[in-house]
Amino acid sequence: MKEEKKKKQNKYIEFIKDLYKTKRGRAILFFAFYFIFFFILISLIRTNYNPNKEVDTTSDNKVNTEYKLDGIKNSNYHFTREENINGVITNFTGDKSDNKIDGVMTSNNNFYNYFIYDNISLIKTTDKYEVTSDLYHFNNITDDKAIEKILERSTLISKTEYETGNISYNYEITTNTIDSILNNTNIDIADIPNKIVLEANEENEVVKITYDLSSYATYLNGMPTITSITITYSNFGEIKDLEIPEN
Repeated sequence: MKEEKKKKQNKYIEFIKDLYKTKRGRAILFFAFYFIFFFILISLIRTNYNPNKEVDTTSDNKVNTEYKLDGIKNSNYHFTREENINGVITNFTGDKSDNKIDGVMTSNNNFYNYFIYDNISLIKTTDKYEVTSDLYHFNNITDDKAIEKILERSTLISKTEYETGNISYNYEITTNTIDSILNNTNIDIADIPNKIVLEANEENEVVKITYDLSSYATYLNGMPTITSITITYSNFGEIKDLEIPEN
């Protein structure tokens, strides 16, 4: 058996040597070598690639999420909020204390004072405040009390540390999950995940959150809707009680 195997090996070696002696043979060997090389390379890539790969949160390689949401959850801070809906940008700047918000809204080069309390929105377009519809888009997702619940159901994708000491945490959450949290539904659609990016300062306090809710907005509207909301926070615990304006 060993002799027969050795004869076969010698036969293959002689065949390769004969091919190598001619220009055409060398070309055949060249293409055969690269075919085998790329076949092995592609096989390795397919073996190791997983489009749904998540950050390992169960082993010793678990990503350490040390950020704190206390400042936001306590609902006492100064903020800026930028909403971009299909390129139309609306900016909000103001202070929040408990369930009250006193701020300024800027849209289409116009600005208005507004006040929110107990889910009632007031806007000052003339010389007095009047009740209006909800001023914020997707406030049920970005609300202080909802953030932690949303993050608990999101998937941590990556963590980036900057030279400034700040750290960003990148999450993804499906439209199916968002809708199940907000409406207790069980829809099943194939969609591009929505993205949430947290930025924490050197004290690990979250000072900025960026939401890309384009997938969820597209589902709600039945048409492509680019939606991003960026909120920055500062002056935690420094806002005094806000007085409800008189109508």
